[in-house]
Amino acid sequence: MKKRVISIVLAILLSLSLFAIPAAAAGVSGARTTAALNMRSGAGTDKSIVMTMPKGAEVIVQSTSNGWSKIVYNNTVGYASAQYLSPADKVSGSFGTGTISGSNVRMRSGAGTSNSIVGTYDKGTQMKITGAQGNWYAVSYSSKTGYVSADYMTISASAQGGSETSKPTETAPTTGGYKGAIIGTSVRMRSQPNTNSSTLGYYSNGVVMTVYGSVDGWYKAGYNGKVGYVSASYIRVSPDNVYSSAKSGSVSGNAVRMRMGPSTDFAIVGSYNKGTEAKISGEYDGWYEVSINGKYGYIKKDYVKIGSSVASPETPMDKIGTISGNGVRMRSGPGTSYSVVGYYNKGIQVNVTGQTGNWYAVTYKGLKGYISADYVKIGTSNALADQIVATAKEYLGTPYVWGGTSPKGFDCSGFVYYVYQQYGYQLQRRASLQYANNGVSVSKSQLQPGDLVFFSDSVDPIGHVGMYIGDGYFIHASSGKGCVCITALEGSSYYINHYTGAKRII
Repeated sequence: MKKRVISIVLAILLSLSLFAIPAAAAGVSGARTTAALNMRSGAGTDKSIVMTMPKGAEVIVQSTSNGWSKIVYNNTVGYASAQYLSPADKVSGSFGTGTISGSNVRMRSGAGTSNSIVGTYDKGTQMKITGAQGNWYAVSYSSKTGYVSADYMTISASAQGGSETSKPTETAPTTGGYKGAIIGTSVRMRSQPNTNSSTLGYYSNGVVMTVYGSVDGWYKAGYNGKVGYVSASYIRVSPDNVYSSAKSGSVSGNAVRMRMGPSTDFAIVGSYNKGTEAKISGEYDGWYEVSINGKYGYIKKDYVKIGSSVASPETPMDKIGTISGNGVRMRSGPGTSYSVVGYYNKGIQVNVTGQTGNWYAVTYKGLKGYISADYVKIGTSNALADQIVATAKEYLGTPYVWGGTSPKGFDCSGFVYYVYQQYGYQLQRRASLQYANNGVSVSKSQLQPGDLVFFSDSVDPIGHVGMYIGDGYFIHASSGKGCVCITALEGSSYYINHYTGAKRII
């Protein structure tokens, strides 16, 4: 009887194991291919092949079902047979862009919550994904590297079928075509529009091909009987009439599309509003060949005005603007012909002081310049205060050091002293002097992000200071916690009973 019971238990356990969900389905994981393996557009051998991955290729597995894994490899999302994927503790490579999906999400120095905090980021922040370890993505952002839990980040790469998007289709017929000239040396023509496909030939600068259309940053082109794909970085569709010298011009409408070639069949390169400056280098049957902010393409003649546009008078403004793209340029004047003052990423807030044509006059950390209105979203919050709070959060986890005023270590007054100093504000060094001499007093009910909050102790009427960050919380260098941390103002009787007052610096 006892043996029979044991046999039944073992049978039940075996049947449960057959229906167990693979570990990869519970979160992301790393894996390596055990042989040359096809990535397909969907989960099945009847789906088209996106690329062939070499043996040992490192991939991120997002989920596994019915023997097929949804993977990310070389900035591309696709599917591969789980039979030929071997689990890997850690993988690295180019895996696309990750977007923070929560608030105050922490980047850590290693793959785990026991590692130190590198920075804290809000929803919508985009980072480059360079690997995975366990359920953590290895990321890089604004010169910082670290790890973010996959639970708080979504990954986006070039989707190849399945539930992401359909595979890009060729948008121009394979008959007729346009002339295109190679603009590099040893430029490759490939069998598919990606760098992982086979090479059909190498071509030198000036070789003229027939261009049939475009797909995902590649031109479909033919030469001497061969038809393949050439990266848009190394070939240009040639206009009928090439100007001896480029002409200055500007976009004359709003949401005007620039395309990869002189036809609506070609893919869209960008969309621009009235007043955007353009360099015009030629024309082709009702289209201008143009260059805007370093991008090349074609715009219909109806939407481009040739000739230097006279800048309209600057209209005064007093608004808050948020950068809506990455690598956005601030220039010394309202136009692309002016020198670049700086580069800024999505989410950074600037003070908008005026507008000239399609350009906003802005200030950021004391620096003045102009940014195209296409890349600034106007809002109403206190941008400078938000920037200062964001900077303060970058030092979460920094050790508490008595007398410290640098990222190597802070005491309470040294922390707010250092953060405000980055924005040109020179505070007194001690908390008591900050309370006595800096800013204007505000009531507790009127606190705004960036305000300094002060507390008494048994030794000094003003013994501690922190920075209010909103929603009832403040950030401070705490001797008790031993580091820079965030605490609720009403989180303990100590902070409730010893609260003394607040000062607004901005």
